[in-house]
Amino acid sequence: MAVIYITNGFTKNTNTSHPETLAVLLINLMPDRAETERQFVSLLKNSRRDITLTFCLPKTHTLKNNARESLEKYATFDEVSSNYYDALIITGAPLDRLNFTAVDYWNEFSKIINWRKTHANQSLFICWSAYAAGEIDGIFKGQQLTKKIAGVYTTNNLIIPHSRYFTIPLRNSIDGKILAGNTEIGAVLIQNERLHSTYLTGHLEYQTDTLAQEYKRDSLAGLAPHKPNNYFDKDDIPINTWNSTANSFYRQWLDNIIATKVSTALRKE
Repeated sequence: MAVIYITNGFTKNTNTSHPETLAVLLINLMPDRAETERQFVSLLKNSRRDITLTFCLPKTHTLKNNARESLEKYATFDEVSSNYYDALIITGAPLDRLNFTAVDYWNEFSKIINWRKTHANQSLFICWSAYAAGEIDGIFKGQQLTKKIAGVYTTNNLIIPHSRYFTIPLRNSIDGKILAGNTEIGAVLIQNERLHSTYLTGHLEYQTDTLAQEYKRDSLAGLAPHKPNNYFDKDDIPINTWNSTANSFYRQWLDNIIATKVSTALRKE
């Protein structure tokens, strides 16, 4: 198992821990794990915070893509389940057209969602994992779609790429505070303070060409996708309009975790 250490915007080989170093567990469920790794490392480096980043996979997940490349970086959940983390991030996964119980690692995923209540101080769930975790937590009720929400959308001044076959209708929030969303694409950002959890239905980690690559992939697969909205310019060149939102969101999320960690440490002294 490899751990990536991020200090002041740079990666390094060893960790020099201090009270503000954050231990982050990232469960990577995306099909192109190597690309997703790069995306998140880039974002977390931009926060210029000191982070110990551990990559993890469910043990019961049947690997289909990138099965061996960089797999030595990954712990299984069983290997880290006795550890405690300042933050947990669970990525999206291309599973939103399946019923939850049809997912091969659904039982283990459900276990992780309950485990984090006692082993992670803050949790961030992205796209499919937000949809699934929110249902397990009883925060909201999602709804599957037959037409994909694909493109870059602005809600409550947040510019976020989306690529999903589900929505969370605004009326379906049960125990969460909706911070961003609209009637067109549903709730986009939901928080629950009781569980110290954030549910984000979009992909702020996406690079400029990620949606274009997905559009090409779906086209070649004969899925007849529509072109991602609000994304290409008049010459069909992808334009990244969400970079500022992405950096601001992750910086603020990590700052809040650090503030809580330092405050807790001071109270224990």
